[in-house]
Amino acid sequence: MAREKTRLQFGKYNGDEHWGSELEILGQDANGLWLGGRKGTEVSKPGTSQKVPCNHVVLIPDEQWWVATFNAEPAGRSRTIEVYVDITTPTTVNQGEAFTLDLDLDVIKRTTGVVEIDDEDEFEAHTRDFAYPARLVTAAREAADAVRSMIENGEAPFDGSHRAWLAKI
Repeated sequence: MAREKTRLQFGKYNGDEHWGSELEILGQDANGLWLGGRKGTEVSKPGTSQKVPCNHVVLIPDEQWWVATFNAEPAGRSRTIEVYVDITTPTTVNQGEAFTLDLDLDVIKRTTGVVEIDDEDEFEAHTRDFAYPARLVTAAREAADAVRSMIENGEAPFDGSHRAWLAKI
């Protein structure tokens, strides 16, 4: 039996559409809503698309300023990304769609164990070009720092709890 799907759609603060994909609804727990994508799932934005190289689960936490992707095997261009966290506005989940604004900053955990905050330059440029309000800048930076700390300290949901959801794909 096919699982129910939802579209996870990211936008940008200036109104542009960003990456989006159709994902299976796996379930919910204390961490939030879990979605699953199989190897080959198409991710697209205007003008381009790509196929995801591995199974993965996406966590949409309630009322948090981030969305996390946990890969079943290392992914990304360099094939070294275990966890990729987009810093976003809190995600709105409605019938058939989850929508959030991507705020450029990303927290990445690599296979080496290194945890880094990426795209600081893009965040700075968009803060200026899109006129991010001070409250948005503060919330994004606080979220990036908090997520980095959670990953480094192995706190839920970055404690391996995603593995049970990966097993459901």
